[in-house]
This record gives sequence, structure tokens and C-alpha cells, in this order.
Amino acid sequence: MSKPTESTSFRGKLSLGARLKALAKLEEGIKARREEIIAALAADLGKPEVEAFLAEYFFVLQEIRLVRRKLKKWLKPRKVKSPIWFWPCRSRVELDAYGRVLVISPWNYPIQLALAPVVSAVAAGNSVVLKPSEMTPTCSALLEEILSECFSSEVVKVVLGGKELAEELLEEDFDFIFFTGSTEVGRIVAEKAARKLTPTVLELGGKCPCLVDATADIQIAAKRILIGKFFNAGQTCFAPDFVAVEKSVHRELVDKMKVLLMELPWEEDLSRVINERHFDRVLGLVSGEEIRKGEDDRESLKMAPRILPEAGWDDAVMKEEVFGPLLPVVTFEKEEELLSRLREYGSPLALYLFSRDSRFIEKMKGELRSGSVAINDTMKQACSLELPFGGVGESGSGRYRGKKGVEAFCYERAVMKRYFVHDLFEMLPPREGMARFLKKWLPK
Repeated sequence: MSKPTESTSFRGKLSLGARLKALAKLEEGIKARREEIIAALAADLGKPEVEAFLAEYFFVLQEIRLVRRKLKKWLKPRKVKSPIWFWPCRSRVELDAYGRVLVISPWNYPIQLALAPVVSAVAAGNSVVLKPSEMTPTCSALLEEILSECFSSEVVKVVLGGKELAEELLEEDFDFIFFTGSTEVGRIVAEKAARKLTPTVLELGGKCPCLVDATADIQIAAKRILIGKFFNAGQTCFAPDFVAVEKSVHRELVDKMKVLLMELPWEEDLSRVINERHFDRVLGLVSGEEIRKGEDDRESLKMAPRILPEAGWDDAVMKEEVFGPLLPVVTFEKEEELLSRLREYGSPLALYLFSRDSRFIEKMKGELRSGSVAINDTMKQACSLELPFGGVGESGSGRYRGKKGVEAFCYERAVMKRYFVHDLFEMLPPREGMARFLKKWLPK
């Protein structure tokens, strides 16, 4: 039986000119398919047009343009000093492509989270096998069309299929693996990669907390938390998962979020939940008092946005990542108790802090590990191409976006050049005299 990727055998390094030409062609291909991309996202996820345009079309174009503009500079060899005992000598560090890489992308941002690593990998000089999610078939088929038009199959190949195909791909020989998805599946990918000593970048998830203390601007905090939570119906790996608010301002925050939820048409401009299993799982986390806008429709997979204003730390909703339009709110009084609770969740992709108190901010930032931190807002830190994106611990490893994306798909190669001249430090025997010379002249 042939391997699904046997035609993608290229392991050489693409020339800089070939990379830039390919990326330019991809940019034009995406621009030509703008409306098809937006329509595919609506078909698979019911994404509102503004979300589809910003997060999955414009953001990708901006990254391609940045990479094309800066790639030559980013890849320029870096000169370093050489030890005096090697003189005459020149040393430098080069960024070299790994070779043949596998990208496994998720369903929640099926265009952006497939194309962004492909752009970085090709810019770094690699060939790519992309396995997009089978849960967004319209987007995956469109990706195959776009990428086959912009790249030869030796450079980029899209393979379509489900879990069985992913397992088959992980048994093949790749020089690098880039995976975006759940922590559970990330562990499987890491284990299979480790067997072959294949380096990886793992972009996973976790329960990203929003911490709100009594000094915060509660009105602004309420607005920004809800915007982040309900973007893509909460199906974002770095979305605010829950709010932990200081008890003295709990009621004020809940009241302001309730007004925003009930007065604005969130339910009319919300993506679908991906499938029935996920729909039922998120609904199963609902318990106790709820503030809900609209009704649930299992047939259309439209879930009403909700706040659980009196959630408890031990409730089911606090035991797993929500990944849906459901926002639990818990309270704290003492900072040490809060830290103790938060450490139980491991290290999330993002930590959100709403406060005017610099001491509180620095303490939370210093005591809690996270892939990123946003102060007095949500999600913005992951939307800047000048900031690296990635997790730590349970939320993943490695960084990408912009320059960091190109670097992620490269390894640093040490290069030293010497010359055919007399060597003052030759180590030919007998070496007794050399030992006396070195002791006398080398720094002690």
C-alpha cells in the first residue's frame, strides 16, 4: 500500500527566490478566493462575515505580506566572534530548513491555522504535507484547491482524511511536526514524534483565566471579556475560559455583563458549535443559575450565549476547558487562595488580568505560568504578528507567528571557516611544550 504523501519527497532547501515567488502566488490565490473562503467558513461553522474576514482572511494576508517583506533580512546569517586560538577564522549562525514537515491543523480556525504554519514552513525553505481537519470539509477542500494551484505537489501537498489518516501520517518519516489541537491529542503526537526523535511545535489549549480585582474598570472589563468569550462562539484555544472576580465587585461585574448580554444581539451573530457531540458536552456543563440570551437549537448547532454567575470552583464546568459560548464566573477573596486554585489547572495559553494595581498584576504574572499575558483586555496579544504565539507545559511548546514562525521551522546551523595558514595552536604531538605555552598565554 502506498503512503499518502509519497509524492512529496523533496527534502532539499528551496531557494530564497523560489520561496518569495511561491508566497506571492499564494497571496494572489487567497485574494482571488476571498468570497469563497468566507462562504466556506459560513458553510462549515456558520462564521459571521466579520469574524471570517478578519481572523481567517485578512490576518493570513497580513502575515504573508510581512514574511515576504522581511524574509531576506530574517534569514541573513548572523556573524559571531571566534576564539582567539582559532584565528584566523570566521564563524556564523545560519537558519536552515528542517526538510520535510507535517502540519496537522484544527477545525476552529480552519483556514488561518492551516495556512499560517504553511506560510512559515515554506518561507523557511521546507516542503510541507498539510492534513487539515475532516470536521470542516468545505474549508479543507478549498485549501486543497488553493494550495495545489499555488505550489507544486513536491513543495506543498494537502491530504484529506480523518483520524486514521492522521495516525498513518504520524508513522511516516518527517523532519518536523507542527500540530494544533487538544492537549489530549497533543500528547499522542508528542509521543509518536519522540519515538523517531522528530522535533515538534505543539499548539494546544487549556483553561485561560480572566482575573478581575476590585481596582479594575468593571464596565470595560465586562465588555472586553464578553467580546473575547463569544468570538467564534468561544471555540478559540486562547479564549477567556472563566472569570475569577474579587468578591467585593462580583455583583457589579455580573450585572454589567448581564446588561451587555441581554441588550446586544450576540445570539444573532454567533458561530455554530462544531458538532452534536461538542454541543451536548458544553450543554452538559451548565448547572445552577444561568443568564442566557436566546434559545438553543441542536438541529442547527446554534447555542445560546450564557453566563453562569454563581459558578463554584468544584463545578463540572471548572473541571475541563469549556470551548463554547458558556462563561462561568467564580469569586475569590484572598490572593493566595486564588493562586492555589489556578495552579491546579496547569499552564494555559493565555492569562488575562483586569486591574489598575501593578502589584497584583506583577504577582499574578510572576506566580502563574502561561504562554501569554494580556492586561486589561482579551485575545489581542495573540493577534499581533510582532508577538510570538504559543503555550507552555500543558498548553504546548514552541512559538510561531511572523519572524518566530519562520524561526520555528528552521534550526540554527553553526558554520566555521578557517584558512590554509600556519596554526599557532596546532595540537600535534609531542605536546608538552604546548601545555606550557597555553598555561602562560591563555587567560587564567
